Amino acid sequence: MALQPLKEIPEWWELCTRYRYDIYAFAVEALGITPTWQQELLFESIAFDGSRTSVASGHGCFGKGTKIRLANGKWKRVEKITIKDAVLGSDGITPREVISTVTGWQDLYRFEYENGKSHVYNKSHILCLISLETKNGWKAGDTMEVLVSKWLEWPEETKRQFAAYELKHKKYIPVRIERAVSLGEGEYFGFMLDGDSTFLTADGMVHHNTGKTASAGVVALWHLLFFDESIMMFTAPQIGQLKKQVWKEISINLARLKNGPLAWLADYVGFQSELVYIKGSKEKWYVFAKTAPKHQPTNLAGNHGDNYMVWVDEASGVADEVLDVAFGALTHEDNRAVMTSQPTRNAGMFYETHHTLSHRSGGVWTALTFNGEESPLVSKQSLAEQRQKYGSRDDPQYQIRVLGQFPDRADEFLITKRQAEDMYCGASIFTEHIFGYVITVDVGGGVGRDDSVIAVSKVWGEAQWGDRARRVEVVDIPLCKNRDDITELFAKIHECILKYPNATLVVDDNGAGKGLGQLLKKNGIWYMPVHWGGACFNNDNRKEYVNKRALAYVGLYRAVEQGRFKIKTIKFKIKVQAQIIKIPYTFDEHSRYKIFSKDEMKRMGIKSPDLGDVFAFLFLENVFYTEAYENVAVLDESPEAQEQAARKSRFSQLKEAAEKEFGKDGNK
Repeated sequence: MALQPLKEIPEWWELCTRYRYDIYAFAVEALGITPTWQQELLFESIAFDGSRTSVASGHGCFGKGTKIRLANGKWKRVEKITIKDAVLGSDGITPREVISTVTGWQDLYRFEYENGKSHVYNKSHILCLISLETKNGWKAGDTMEVLVSKWLEWPEETKRQFAAYELKHKKYIPVRIERAVSLGEGEYFGFMLDGDSTFLTADGMVHHNTGKTASAGVVALWHLLFFDESIMMFTAPQIGQLKKQVWKEISINLARLKNGPLAWLADYVGFQSELVYIKGSKEKWYVFAKTAPKHQPTNLAGNHGDNYMVWVDEASGVADEVLDVAFGALTHEDNRAVMTSQPTRNAGMFYETHHTLSHRSGGVWTALTFNGEESPLVSKQSLAEQRQKYGSRDDPQYQIRVLGQFPDRADEFLITKRQAEDMYCGASIFTEHIFGYVITVDVGGGVGRDDSVIAVSKVWGEAQWGDRARRVEVVDIPLCKNRDDITELFAKIHECILKYPNATLVVDDNGAGKGLGQLLKKNGIWYMPVHWGGACFNNDNRKEYVNKRALAYVGLYRAVEQGRFKIKTIKFKIKVQAQIIKIPYTFDEHSRYKIFSKDEMKRMGIKSPDLGDVFAFLFLENVFYTEAYENVAVLDESPEAQEQAARKSRFSQLKEAAEKEFGKDGNK
């Protein structure tokens, strides 16, 4: 049976009168959700005709350690899940692609089951339950979903009627919930899935992914439903992930609409992979997603209308040329625009909407800043950890990710002149620090090009922050020369290895360093290679830094700022300070640190920071050390042998001991 055109239904016009300028009421009454105060502010700013809203923001379900079954049959802890993963659907067959991850702090509860298993959930987690008997309108075997917070309010009789369930031998088997134990506030982890929201944990139990409803999904459905022949476009630098998230959020809200008092209205919404539309008006009443590269901004042109709306995500990373085209289509006085982003750079249109183009400066943009320190979803403990991680509230990344502020020092240089001077004052390693020596080597390209540099440092600690944060004292810079004499470099390295006990050798053996690497290997000298152009190994670091080079330099900067990096030799001091204060950086659209490449630096008139490089190597993920005076067993116990052993690297000692015991060919 064909649907009556929406505009011919009097009830629809009544709903337009009720909700067209009240998104909050729509969310509460039609979708059954309770927006946060931050969402309420956003909804209010968008609701009026001709609105322009720019949001700068800083910001699950399982307790840490919960094992999630992956589509490939393996398992992974929930805090390690990324958007590259696919989890196993509740049918035990279908993969469910992870399209986003979430984390936060909330009250946690440990649900204990009759089979001895248990899971830790936050109070907003959605439980998957099955009825054990026909009662209270439910048939035995019926499944349902309910929030943990609601389940806790159930009477005991209702709790006994329902059980969790697991997939076993292709059948769902009920598992009674024995009790739920309050664990207090703690960190939770979750994710959103593409398609069906149910999946399996490693033990076969059926679960539901996070119930978080994003503002974009609410606004998209609101605009579609209550503005006749409306068009809404979503755009972002990387449209694929955004579209998956928004489409998922729209589908979640559409399901809520179907289960609410306006269920009949949901029948009018058509849902396709490329389009969400009003049935019967697909060509002129819809929501879609599109992107455009910087060199082809006109890809976004072509849409106009009385009820047209544009939503730009990660707007700080969208080129102004693209934004000009996107907003140039807002030719009607009641058209709306929204930009959301972390404030990653102090330039561009997104930046200006919070400054010269904002209401407070006489402009048309409502500028909202959502400070994580004021969010009801972020605990004091989490904020304290973030401050410890970033060093202070003044750290640019803390300002972006937590405070939702444009950083004070973005698009400038990483280390200040004052900090470069402070590096030569005081100490960073004290008597309680049992340090090791690390020799870092950067090979230059010859006369007129980069310098070849060797630095020797005392190193303690392996962490990026906290009590075990890495500490460094540079004790010598035995070589800094604009030559590519591999033989000279090798000789100097050999001298350092003999001088500093148990020293770890770190070498950039790419490009000009390839020959040195081959020579070291030929002579049986082990070293840690540097390949810092690629992505970080650690998933958390990948979210913070564009590559390993950015991680290393930011690690150096934070150590300098916090007094954990000191230089105890005056060799090449003027050159060190000149280079270290010329490390330009910025943030990408994901608010990750990016250090300018050497080619970019060259175009800026900045010379290669070779001394800075050998210092930064010390803060790479895989650079470890052996305690300098750790006892290493050698077979020859004569005083002469012991004295000689004390002057050799750990590698050399073990190598000689093995050769003496078994012979060079490995046979005793």
